Amino acid sequence: MSNEKINTDTAIAVSVITGFLGSGKTTLLNYLLQHPEIDETAVLINEFGEVGLDHLLVEELDDEVLLLSSGCICCTVQGELVDSLKSLYLKRLAGQLPPFKRVVIETTGLADPIPIITCLMKDPLFKHAYRLESLVTTVDAVHGSNQLDAHTEAVRQAAVSDKIVITKTDLANSATVTALRERLNGFNPGAWITTAINGEVTPNELFDSVKYDPKTKTLDVQRWLNEEAYTPSDGHEHGEHAHNHPIDVNRHDEHIISFCIYIDQPIAWHSFLNWFEDLANEKGERLLRVKGLVNIVGEDTPYVIHCVQATRHTPFRLSSWPENDRRSRIVFITYKLGKEEIEESLEALVKSNDKSDTKSPTQIKVSSNSDNSIQERWLNEGEISRIFGALSKHALEPSACALRLMLLTGTRVEDVCQATWEQFDLDGRIWNKPNINSARGQKRRIRLSDPVLTLLRGLNQKHHDSSWLFPNARCDGPVDDIDSLWKEVIQSADVEYTDLGNLRPTLATQLFARQDETVIQRLLGLPD
Repeated sequence: MSNEKINTDTAIAVSVITGFLGSGKTTLLNYLLQHPEIDETAVLINEFGEVGLDHLLVEELDDEVLLLSSGCICCTVQGELVDSLKSLYLKRLAGQLPPFKRVVIETTGLADPIPIITCLMKDPLFKHAYRLESLVTTVDAVHGSNQLDAHTEAVRQAAVSDKIVITKTDLANSATVTALRERLNGFNPGAWITTAINGEVTPNELFDSVKYDPKTKTLDVQRWLNEEAYTPSDGHEHGEHAHNHPIDVNRHDEHIISFCIYIDQPIAWHSFLNWFEDLANEKGERLLRVKGLVNIVGEDTPYVIHCVQATRHTPFRLSSWPENDRRSRIVFITYKLGKEEIEESLEALVKSNDKSDTKSPTQIKVSSNSDNSIQERWLNEGEISRIFGALSKHALEPSACALRLMLLTGTRVEDVCQATWEQFDLDGRIWNKPNINSARGQKRRIRLSDPVLTLLRGLNQKHHDSSWLFPNARCDGPVDDIDSLWKEVIQSADVEYTDLGNLRPTLATQLFARQDETVIQRLLGLPD
């Protein structure tokens, strides 16, 4: 499991709307898309034709993206969802789309929402660029109960949801609606459940409640976890675990079970990570959703964990406990997996607790250099993408292009600053870079990717009269203001400062894979 931290201040919130066929998703979307609270939101839908947009259209930004009068950006999913989300994000960074702060994804009627959540939690870029905010499920008041009986997909959609909207309540009698609400609450007691006629639920009701902000949103973490909903009303027993909770207190049927487990004493970090990873790998198909706060040995504040089937979200630390209770608490929603089995493995973990294991997640790696005060830094995919977005404002300034080449080739800052045109064979796609570590003066041959070639050819047209790749405007020499620009750019990109000399080689080439040429040119500072 990764030990990286997630920057929740910069990650874009993502909500997923799912629901069985005919449950009212399209009606709900029609209402949301024209509501003023949907501004600064990008909505990914299956087809424009299914949602009436003509009366809301302000501008057609491209073939796949529309700007609506509500301030919302509406997009169709082209091919794989991963590609659509990446394209949307990079167009935002390149300034081709308004700076949306939230994404809403519509699934098809038969879609299992878990693969979508897995995509957001597992993809290297998305786990830093996006954060899962909430999963919303629509349930038909008239046919919902029968659909839950007949279709596993309908049960799974409702079981993992944060919000459930019971639709078409004007077509069902009150007893039917009440029974359906009780049934949904039975296997997902932590979900917020509301009713709607003609899809009339405001965006902020659906999407503005689950924020993983460790600085200012600790109460939202409590609402997200909502552990009280998964435990009996007579309180908890103290001890290593609350053994006397009825195992089936929240059992809907023999398949879906939800419960919360408490642990009194702090847990060793790496021991817990190993346990959590083993659980997800071995029982992943039966873990619909896991979320919790964990008290780690040697830490003053808790870590948030989140898992959907076998996919674990990168844990992150809160700045404070949301309340005085310092126990670890983990909520499980499972499929054919009982509480006893998980409790037994947790008890074994606690008994074998190695309190000397106090290491916690870190994003900074210490160099093997004898001077241990020097800290080396690896940039994650989200940071790289934001840096390119910030650099796009500096066009073809030599220092900006030097930073781009450094990130695209994974080379050191001193290598790019001293680069000359004679080192490059653009036709052969090779950079013959001097190698100071070679006793025989052999050069290191670096293969040039398509984005690098695009950048260099744009530079060649502008600086063809200089032997330096990145010439100094004040003298005949290489650029010398790269450090000052770096400080400005990472501040704009909301990236923690690190000295350029301590930045470890980071390859950004994959960021541009399968992207529109105009997006690539914008992010490289080139004219359209």
